[in-house]
Amino acid sequence: MANAAVYVPDDFAKNGGSNLETMVMVKDGSNRVVIGGLFNTVEGQAGYQGVARFNADDSLDTTFKVATDEFVKALAIQADGKILIGGQFHSVRPTGSTTATSIWGIARLNADGTLDSTFQNAPAGKVKSNHNVRGIAVQPDGKIVIGGYFTAIDGTPINRIARLNANGTLDTSFNVGTGSNGNIEDVKLQADGKVVISGSFTSIQGTVIRGIARLNADGSLDTTFVPNGGDNSVINGSYGGLFPVYQLAIQSDGKIVANGGPLNFAGEVHRGVVRLNTNGTPDSSFNPFINDWGAAVALQTVGGEEKIVVGGSFTQTGQRDVSSGAVIGTDATRQGIARFNADGTVDTEFDTSYSSNAWVWAVLPNSDGTVYMGGKFTSVAGMARRGIARLKELDPTTQVINFVAPEPAVYSAINGASVAWSPTPPTTSTAGLPVTYTGLTTSVCTVDPASGAVTLVTPAVSGTCTIEANAAAGQQVINGITYQVKAATPVQQSMQIDAPPDQSIVFPAQTTPKNVADGGFSIAPLATASSGLPVSYSSLTPGVCTVSGTTVTPLTGGVCTIAANQPGGTVGAVAFNAAAQQTQDVVVQSGQTVNFPAQTQAAQSVVIGGTFTIAPVATASSGLPVAYSSLTPGVCTVSGTSVQVLGSGTCTIAAGQNGDTYFTAAEQVNQSVQVTALQPVAQPVPTLGAWALGLLSALLGVMGLRRRNALQ
Repeated sequence: MANAAVYVPDDFAKNGGSNLETMVMVKDGSNRVVIGGLFNTVEGQAGYQGVARFNADDSLDTTFKVATDEFVKALAIQADGKILIGGQFHSVRPTGSTTATSIWGIARLNADGTLDSTFQNAPAGKVKSNHNVRGIAVQPDGKIVIGGYFTAIDGTPINRIARLNANGTLDTSFNVGTGSNGNIEDVKLQADGKVVISGSFTSIQGTVIRGIARLNADGSLDTTFVPNGGDNSVINGSYGGLFPVYQLAIQSDGKIVANGGPLNFAGEVHRGVVRLNTNGTPDSSFNPFINDWGAAVALQTVGGEEKIVVGGSFTQTGQRDVSSGAVIGTDATRQGIARFNADGTVDTEFDTSYSSNAWVWAVLPNSDGTVYMGGKFTSVAGMARRGIARLKELDPTTQVINFVAPEPAVYSAINGASVAWSPTPPTTSTAGLPVTYTGLTTSVCTVDPASGAVTLVTPAVSGTCTIEANAAAGQQVINGITYQVKAATPVQQSMQIDAPPDQSIVFPAQTTPKNVADGGFSIAPLATASSGLPVSYSSLTPGVCTVSGTTVTPLTGGVCTIAANQPGGTVGAVAFNAAAQQTQDVVVQSGQTVNFPAQTQAAQSVVIGGTFTIAPVATASSGLPVAYSSLTPGVCTVSGTSVQVLGSGTCTIAAGQNGDTYFTAAEQVNQSVQVTALQPVAQPVPTLGAWALGLLSALLGVMGLRRRNALQ
């Protein structure tokens, strides 16, 4: 049994909508809907970027193809049909052009999407608006009031609120003084020409006023608009929660409705939505409540009553006592969009409990009771709608199943076999009839027919889990009238199941070196397995180190190789295979000693300059070679294992080992040899025998005879 009229999307923008976010919507004089935002594809067609238009028959206007380089947040239609766009953009590519024109923050288009050449760009070397333009209001005389995040227009310093002449130049007669100390989100014109602004500011022109303020037609602060009524013990405006005050709507009686993030206004509790009297004080008789951010507000006349449509990120609406914040009555579920009656009560004839799955940035009501909505949603009432939709009252003989795509769309089976499907699948349709579920991928998952609870097969497998929701025909009663309700159109939704059987180990490098003398050390950092299963350790070099748990015991100098292993196991619904082994090396250093025995010949008699050999030689416990040196260089020197004697005395020989990567230097060991240095023995000159003397005499005689013959 349904309690009220349910609103769901009609066929508008059902072919893809805007692919990212719609932030603003307006209607022109030909009943065409112009949208702005952060998107580059509309209704599945590329090239419509930042701004697009729908014809009165709901089709995409393909003759209006404009592209901005960044988002459009503000739109205004002039009386002549020209379109003002404001936002974060720096260039505009108009209809029919292949090139973009540099223009920052605000531009004007002709009705056909071409750039209006009568709207002057900034002077050379300047930019039109040095930051985001968020609100635009066109005066009856054609002048344009803008608000945003800017601090200069056409190079002229001006803080966040300004007025342009009809030709786009800065109107210096609109004197805002020091302007706003915080960003401005919206600008609205009153019938008397005054300008209402909203945002995250806390002062305007040096006067403390928070969130909402009003300017006179000449730009000065309207001092008759005082939220705290002149009571300085009360905060003068909005506070609590989160700034800013996003959007404004001015009722036919001059009262101002605002929607945003604050919790309080001028001493009263107003969560998200507040209505101000014409003097700026809060209307205490108006006490609606939304449980999260508000971002949009617009007025809709229904049955002669001026109602308030709001959009945002809320899921619950109701009423709160403006003094205490106490709950009044019972809250009602509303998903991202709601309508309040003029007295602040929730409009039960506008049931949007089956609405948006994400932020609603903009609302645009129609006189026929339908409402356009724009935002970053991808589903409305279980129907695929991206960024833009139009709500209409559901035929009471029709029912809809609000079964929306899960978020996130991927589920890790590590979390268990029971899938956390969010939002929770509904158990009833919009007609209050029971919903039943069927699993379409039983090799991956099963579903409880009544609750829609999803369970993975075990062990889990990676794949797509798809379930279908159905509601059979039945009856519902609305306002005492019984309706025969047709079976609902089945809704299928899918979730990707991630159940990888493989796992990996991350084993970070270890601190090195370590020393045997310091004893055991802990593995740090530890290795981790992607499965979350525990990792075990072992030594691949047991001669150098051993491993027990996460403690390594070094035994001797060398490379200690530690292996990290995960043999596999089950986490949640996933059965993991063994992981590939990972290793890390730790250099282990050990002490060493030198064994240098006493020399076999403790006394040596050696001729000066002669040598003797070290025996026995020294050895190092590391096995590394030992080096020798003389500590008594006046007595002896050492080269290798050879000792050269220079003089008598004690020859002291030092044996040392300086260590290497794996062993520290050994303590030096000395041995001495008593050396007696001997002088070399002189050798006698040999004499000639008698036979040698005779031979010499004969030779000399022969040589003399030859010389005489040569002279003759």
